[in-house]
Amino acid sequence: MRKLTQYIVFISGMILLGACSKSSEAFLEKGRTFMSEGNFKEALRYFNWAVEKDSKNQGAFNARGAAYFNLRDFDNALQDFNQAIKLNNKDYKAFLNRGNVKRETNDTKGALADYTKAIELNGNVTDAFLNRGVVNAQLQRYDAALKDFNEVIKRTQKNKNAYFNRGNILYNQKKYKEAIADFRACIALDARFAKALYALGMAELLTDKKDDGCTHLKQAANLNHPQADGKVAEYCK
Repeated sequence: MRKLTQYIVFISGMILLGACSKSSEAFLEKGRTFMSEGNFKEALRYFNWAVEKDSKNQGAFNARGAAYFNLRDFDNALQDFNQAIKLNNKDYKAFLNRGNVKRETNDTKGALADYTKAIELNGNVTDAFLNRGVVNAQLQRYDAALKDFNEVIKRTQKNKNAYFNRGNILYNQKKYKEAIADFRACIALDARFAKALYALGMAELLTDKKDDGCTHLKQAANLNHPQADGKVAEYCK
């Protein structure tokens, strides 16, 4: 199963309690501004100050964990999300974020548990279902993965990754017509999604739609898909 775009969340500020907490919140908000700009190193500096000012600021630990995650410092990210959960074990965002770290570090079962907990705490978070679908597929729990991707698609028809990943499962189950429908939906959302074009082309070849299949394989090749040129040479002469 192909990896999806990673989803990381940093939470809003908490109730201000006293001068120390206010100062911590000010640092937190400034750090969040840098996060939104993609300046993760500068954001980290402010989150460090927020934690120094108030070691019980759960939002600061969660936000700092997000900064570490984006800097691919997974050990420190995990420590911060653990602390955020220790301070507030009812915050779904910390479980969702920790699940992302565990997935990146190949703790797939741990990621599954965290995504499931995030969903238990807040069943309205589409990203949690999407990410859980990925790890369910990695664990070969395909029926569970399909349920998760179905849930995402039921809530929004604009998530290309849900269509792509559901299509992959259907393709591997040799349900090519259903897979083709998903890959087409994916491409309708992103016409330059090379992996979806390649998968669509292969599924079309397997359903005797050679012209369509070769067209999509050539499009994938033009977008530098690593296997597309070879398939074009093999099937589209």
